[in-house]
Amino acid sequence: MKTHSPSQASKPTPTRDETLPTTELPSSNSSLSKPSRAQTILSHLKTEIALDHADIPIIACCFVSGLCDSSAYNAWTCFVSMQTGNTIFLALGASGQPITHPYGWAKSLLSISVFFCGCLFFSNTRRIIPKARGTLAASFFLQSVCIIVAAALVQRRVVPSPNGDVIESGGGVDFLELVPLGFLAFQSGGQMTTSRLLAFNEVPTTVLTSVYCDLASDPKVLARDNVKRNRRVGAVLCILIGGIAGGWISRSSAGLATSFWIAAAIKMVIAISWSIWKPKAAVQL
Repeated sequence: MKTHSPSQASKPTPTRDETLPTTELPSSNSSLSKPSRAQTILSHLKTEIALDHADIPIIACCFVSGLCDSSAYNAWTCFVSMQTGNTIFLALGASGQPITHPYGWAKSLLSISVFFCGCLFFSNTRRIIPKARGTLAASFFLQSVCIIVAAALVQRRVVPSPNGDVIESGGGVDFLELVPLGFLAFQSGGQMTTSRLLAFNEVPTTVLTSVYCDLASDPKVLARDNVKRNRRVGAVLCILIGGIAGGWISRSSAGLATSFWIAAAIKMVIAISWSIWKPKAAVQL
């Protein structure tokens, strides 16, 4: 009878699993598990903002409107934000009035046309996440650049600007004035479009006629808690204060360009603020 030695009987048969390596090999897709810095930034900019306190930058735009409109009108007898006034100036031009500004209608027509183009251009942001940080930041950055161009043209004396009080004159018009007017009107369309996209319709940022009407007809105008009333009052005060500031700056030695530099700085600060604004809260299902 054939027998087996103890050493042969106790030796276990190797299994298939024991033949595999015990060290885990690095996965070829491990680099994809963590987003890159560019992807993180892009995701941050695509995030929609929370609307809490988002009305503050919009109301600040009212100050910019008052500052730019008072400065532009004082220098060139034309508005860059309030297009109702420009429409009246355009209508007066049909009868050759006012006599002291024979080509005032041309400035008003340009301002209205470029403002319209600005609204058309910036309204297309609704196609690329209109309430996203990046969209709002880019919009206000471009608005700031437009004001910077206007300020630089005046600062470098490419466009003449009055020093001190404006004296009415029937002389010829310098059509170089149309260049900064165009840039200023274009950016004004951008800020008004943003107020609409963010649903702050009670703060149009460029006009006050409807705001006065809404304040007077509001049945809760004296209520303690009335957010829309507060926004409307803030808009009125900011345009008023901006207009006063623009007038005094124009009379001072600082000159017209200073008003535009201040307006550009405000728009740039708003652009930076949008880029880091609090994100919209996630919907709980």
